[in-house]
Amino acid sequence: MLIDVTGLEYHERLLFLLLCAGIVAAGTWYGFRQLRRYRLIADTPTARVRSAHQGYVELVGQALPGPEGPVRSPLTGNECLWYHYRVEREKGSGKNRRWVTEKEGTSSQWFQLDDGSGICQIDPEGARIRAESRRRWYGSTPMPGARPARSGSLLNISLSFGRRYRYLEELILEYETLYALGRFQSVGGGRDQLDRDSTAGELIRRWKTRYDDLLARFDSDGNGQLDTDEWQRVQTEAQRQARQQQRQLHALPTMHILNCPDESDQPYLLSTHDEEKLSRHYRWYAHGCFLAVLAASWMAGELLLTL
Repeated sequence: MLIDVTGLEYHERLLFLLLCAGIVAAGTWYGFRQLRRYRLIADTPTARVRSAHQGYVELVGQALPGPEGPVRSPLTGNECLWYHYRVEREKGSGKNRRWVTEKEGTSSQWFQLDDGSGICQIDPEGARIRAESRRRWYGSTPMPGARPARSGSLLNISLSFGRRYRYLEELILEYETLYALGRFQSVGGGRDQLDRDSTAGELIRRWKTRYDDLLARFDSDGNGQLDTDEWQRVQTEAQRQARQQQRQLHALPTMHILNCPDESDQPYLLSTHDEEKLSRHYRWYAHGCFLAVLAASWMAGELLLTL
């Protein structure tokens, strides 16, 4: 026996055995999850926006602001396309010392990816985002008073009578190379079809909520009611407006969108790390999980011998 557990009580050995079993189960699940992400990144060919098929695709291009322009990070005021920030405060001391999150936020504004063949609108909602521009620094106030210097520098650390704050900021910056893996779809350009009958019915229901206005428009004999011929005019006008909406929809230009897939086995990934570095990250995570599973399995075997 390589581990001496003879000094442990029976219930303590059982507790450690259950802990090892939990590590094995969680490590196996998480390891295969990371391995799948690695295989998706490594095996999915990079598509071009102009010719990408509808569905799960990989894109690589330059990150650009969306129609609403860039956003600003709440911590430093840096102009960017996407941000995530967190403010933590140190509580306790000694063994009880811990960091407690006080503020946290993530931007949801869309931005764009341009790969030279076309532009794709990126919806960051639901994405697993790894940004190369990532800073962590320390201060003495709930919000930093100035932009951080080099990450990790001792000059960034300040104490204020036992109270310390820790800040985290992750940014996607304009013109950075963006890797994206998600659900690609094209809308507009005559692709979308309107159900004219449903649209006309919805228009009529909306008009009926303001019945006086409806009478003013279609009650030609002024008797305060809509007879058969007048209801026919209402339906004809609703169909006409539905056809007009269909023509307007067909006139819209083509817009390409990348967002979160509905399928749980298709992760939505955005990153400003290059593809090789990103796939290596998930591969090493998977290896680490499997090593933890092996270690926990070996320890569980040692404990079983003592029960």
